[in-house]
Amino acid sequence: MADQRSGVDTRVREAIAHVCGRLERIRTDLDAYAAEGTAPLERLLAALRDGEDPAPALDALHEALLAAGDAVGVHGGGGTRGMTPLGVDPATPDEWVLICPTRQCSRHAWPDASEAPRCRVSGQPLRRERL
Repeated sequence: MADQRSGVDTRVREAIAHVCGRLERIRTDLDAYAAEGTAPLERLLAALRDGEDPAPALDALHEALLAAGDAVGVHGGGGTRGMTPLGVDPATPDEWVLICPTRQCSRHAWPDASEAPRCRVSGQPLRRERL
């Protein structure tokens, strides 16, 4: 299913959020165990930065991770990544969340008193949006 705002498939957005949240671990694992090293990850990051369709690069990264011994790659996880976090009432209108500034992934963070975290791909601060 495509997200109306970004045109990116929900499954792709969640997989990108998974990669974003584990970026350094994925880079380390690929560097140590993948035949191409970190090249599949770098191709995905380049596609995201350039605004290209990330699906082919994401699929290649998924396959590289599986070949390197990762049990679930980037598409695993049983659909639990998009659940509403405990303690958040989605009907509460004054709840805020920080989300991907380019709308390419489903990563989120909770605002606090410090500066908004930055996107690990674009370097832009995460965008604040009302739940």
